[in-house]
Amino acid sequence: MSDSDQVRIGVIGASPPGFGDRAHLPAIRSAEGLALEAVCTTRESTARAAAEKWGARKWYSNVEDLCADPDVDLVTVAVRPRLHYPLTMAALRAGKPVYCEWPLALDTGEALEMAALAESAGLPTAVGLQGRFAPAVAWARRLVAEGAVGKPLSFVVSQMLSKFEVDSDRSWLVRHEEASGALFVAFAHVVDSVRMILGDVESICARQLTLSPAGVYSEGGTFEWETADTVMAMAELSDGVVGTAYVSNTTAPPQGYSLRIIGEEGQMLLEAPSYYQFSPVRVSAGPLQVSVGRKDSDHLEEVEIPTEHFSQLPITEGHSAYNVARALTAFAATIREGRRFRPDFRDGVDLHRVLDAVMASEEDGGWVGCS
Repeated sequence: MSDSDQVRIGVIGASPPGFGDRAHLPAIRSAEGLALEAVCTTRESTARAAAEKWGARKWYSNVEDLCADPDVDLVTVAVRPRLHYPLTMAALRAGKPVYCEWPLALDTGEALEMAALAESAGLPTAVGLQGRFAPAVAWARRLVAEGAVGKPLSFVVSQMLSKFEVDSDRSWLVRHEEASGALFVAFAHVVDSVRMILGDVESICARQLTLSPAGVYSEGGTFEWETADTVMAMAELSDGVVGTAYVSNTTAPPQGYSLRIIGEEGQMLLEAPSYYQFSPVRVSAGPLQVSVGRKDSDHLEEVEIPTEHFSQLPITEGHSAYNVARALTAFAATIREGRRFRPDFRDGVDLHRVLDAVMASEEDGGWVGCS
């Protein structure tokens, strides 16, 4: 790493309309202490265009060349999940810390190999569960830990949104084997908000369904969704808290995200009009709201989140890049200071195991452990 205060980042996956272009690149440009050193796409023309658009010093059309660049301190991977494993492994073998988007891999086996290689090489890692860095989620976790609702007993979490548009050249988004759909994306992020605030999932009983299989590409033409659009689950957490989760990509009009935590002394409610971890491209989502009520009260009152929990960025909290910028800034700080970052690849493995348990429960029709 250079002697400067900036961590120099190489981004793999910089072409629009991908998440790298929508979130990683504006996040790096917006946050202090981060510098965009290089971008990489599959073609030199698109790599050069991305570099010119975002102000990267270099561009590559070959991943190995980016990973071998001595001026790159950190690599981010923001491509389709099928490519997370080979691209991340290439960066790790080159000795680079890696921030890889979620899903970490196609399956738990790949995720375990990625985590093992990073640990054996002593390389810091991060997985893109950026919802943990939403100011309201971090504040809610602190409030629960400080006893705002007493001992947590149960929770009800839901996210009800409409199906997103799909272009025919991104048809992988409709296939289960590509780690796409409600289970791998929406449900995983929603469950991770519960894990962040209340603790790890110990066991689960769940079903995943495709209730609305007919689809139409944005440019015309029909297809069949091969991924689940709805996931329903009951879960028990590590300290005995129990709850239910319902995630749907078939809700019109969309109803957004809601997490209600019931404790011995009261309850807490987190709400967002859309994805809690970032705003979808077509929707201007407001910040999460947090409300708390004690058991002797007949209503919940909205809690003001202290200003120090927000980042002073040129992008607003509703932007796709906002929480990514906060996560990357925190990751860069842990690299400088030699500390473990959370969530890292090992945390990603644990979340993959929760998804494995959902699929096993779907087959067996009962409760399945997540360890």
